[in-house]
Amino acid sequence: MPRIALTACVALTSSGGRNRNRLRPASYSVADFRLSTPGGTSSRCHLPAPFRAPGGGEDGFHFAPEVEPVELAYRLSNTAGLARAGRLELFTRHRKAPLWSRELSAAEVAAGDHRLRWDGRVTECDAFPDGVVTVEHSPYKLKLTLQGGGWAECPVAWTYFHVLVDGMDLELGDSRVLSRQRDRELTAALGKLPARGEKAEVRLVSNLFKTSSVEMERDIDFHQYRAMWGSGPDIPIFARAWLKDSAGRRVDAPKALGRVRFLWDWEDVAEDLTPHTPHARAFLEQALNRECTASRPTGDNAHRDVGGKRGLPSSAVFPKQAGYAPRDTPRDGVFPFRVVPCGHRKWAAFTEAWTSGAYAGRTGVMFQPSRIAGDAWRVTVQLAYERRKDGAVALDVEDAAPLPAAVRATTGTFETWREVHISRVVRKHAGIAGFSLAAVQAQLERAFLRLVDKSGGVTDLPAAEYNARIAAAVKAHRSWELRAAVDPTVDQHASGDHAFTFRAYAEFLEEVKRQKRCDDAALAKWLSPPRVTVPLLKEEAYHLQCKDWSKELLVKAFDALPGLREGILLLQFCGLYNLERQPGGASVNGFSKEFPSNPRNRCAVVQCGSAANYIHNANSLEQTIAHELGHQLFLPHAPFPVPRVPAGARAALHDQDGSDCLMGYDYSVERRLCGLCLLRLRGWNATLLSSDGSRNAHP
Repeated sequence: MPRIALTACVALTSSGGRNRNRLRPASYSVADFRLSTPGGTSSRCHLPAPFRAPGGGEDGFHFAPEVEPVELAYRLSNTAGLARAGRLELFTRHRKAPLWSRELSAAEVAAGDHRLRWDGRVTECDAFPDGVVTVEHSPYKLKLTLQGGGWAECPVAWTYFHVLVDGMDLELGDSRVLSRQRDRELTAALGKLPARGEKAEVRLVSNLFKTSSVEMERDIDFHQYRAMWGSGPDIPIFARAWLKDSAGRRVDAPKALGRVRFLWDWEDVAEDLTPHTPHARAFLEQALNRECTASRPTGDNAHRDVGGKRGLPSSAVFPKQAGYAPRDTPRDGVFPFRVVPCGHRKWAAFTEAWTSGAYAGRTGVMFQPSRIAGDAWRVTVQLAYERRKDGAVALDVEDAAPLPAAVRATTGTFETWREVHISRVVRKHAGIAGFSLAAVQAQLERAFLRLVDKSGGVTDLPAAEYNARIAAAVKAHRSWELRAAVDPTVDQHASGDHAFTFRAYAEFLEEVKRQKRCDDAALAKWLSPPRVTVPLLKEEAYHLQCKDWSKELLVKAFDALPGLREGILLLQFCGLYNLERQPGGASVNGFSKEFPSNPRNRCAVVQCGSAANYIHNANSLEQTIAHELGHQLFLPHAPFPVPRVPAGARAALHDQDGSDCLMGYDYSVERRLCGLCLLRLRGWNATLLSSDGSRNAHP
């Protein structure tokens, strides 16, 4: 039988006049056990009942592992050295088995006060991949257990501590993680993320123009814009996570993040419709409410069936990313963080942070808003480690509303815009009146389209260059009758403010007789089809044909203008041709026409109306330019006014109540784009919309 060491204690009593000796057996116990900092803060000691733990400390004690050392302070009684071993064990509230344990040495279980310096380092394992305690499993229970022979009076004590994230800073991510140059340029243009209360325009450069008039009647614009920008631009958003040290200060301790997950979510920011006319506002309200009751998240961004991302199943706003292991030099063109969709909140995503390498302490997503102009977004990130009792992630719930969180960061508003460029502004000479670019821009801004002047200013063409271009265009024209209509000896630049000067009809007839060596009787043969495109037997027909020739010659002459980049070439004259006031002639305010080379990313808009054209009506030079820009951006004529419907009008592609549409010819009112035109310019698939606005909601 083993011997049990005893310690004798003598006590004197007077009970019955007899003295008795009382012996207290040797024992071992933990009297105090806590974590403390040099600043004086400490955790609270816990002992099992019925033992009373010493006071002081708090269960909310926290520190920053790896960067902040703390002390493990404990007091032991160990009479006769009965306690031969001790163990430290680390638990989390979600598991019964310890995450980590450490055996104490013989010296560390000796009686008395002990202080062990500790900075949160533990043995590397699955729970602690970087060898430090982390946010992922916080809060922690640290337990001390003594083992030995004899009487274990109070052999166990424990204390609690936390590893806390103090906050997160959102930042625009490194553009090197982007694979496409266009996205790098867009990210550079953003410069920074919008802060709360701010708005940032996500401008999608889209110099896409019609190549034939028939394209205004179809959905070519939708398909071309979709081919250019696909599911939307890629914008890297990073979140830097800071830990809280024992004094409540923010510190950088990336390894302590571990594999804690971050939940990324987005909200739809409601659109302000007050700038629109009543008719346009009513049309937009109906269309923006499309499938509103079935959307998750809710909102008024464009629905998925018209090209947007709202609706179920919603297109990914945070696309899945494979990511790669942390490294000091990031991989060019590869997104570094793993991004996985949520199980129930399918529009949201989970990520983890890098704990080392170039992006240590950071995590992030590839934010991909829709390409539809006018859609607005707010991005939120929060810690996602809160769990229910059954272990399921409580934040991964199918609730469209933003989720509450103690640690959370939110951006300002991202608003998608299209951007179209004016590449050059060319006028015949300095005497041609200018126009208000701001007024033209304001028309398109209602469709979230920025018309950006990249011209560097108005160019006045030298006379020699102007005349040479006109002569070359005339010479290259396929119609002999056109060449007969233009006198090559005329100085086109000096002949007036108008773009072209043609021979008078009588001079034209004489030139035809000269070229064809015919007399008056034979003129009818030469001026009738098939020898000419249209009959030119009458003066009125000739004057009208000169209008069409002028349009063709202008775009031909300026198709290869030096320095002509993608975008819109704006040509300015006062009058299109010299015969427009003659019988049968036509005075033109402006026109748009495709270049003969037929590029998709360049077009020409010609302003040629004189000041007299805008007297006594509500039309303006700026409305004319905006109207012609609308044509190049695939918008057909609107069927207004009803008594004088413009050629090529398509009622099905305009709001039936929008009689003041900019694409119509009703000059009795100030014209603005109707609701259907606005949505088409924003990138919506107009073929799925009705001209009757009340039929577009589908609630």
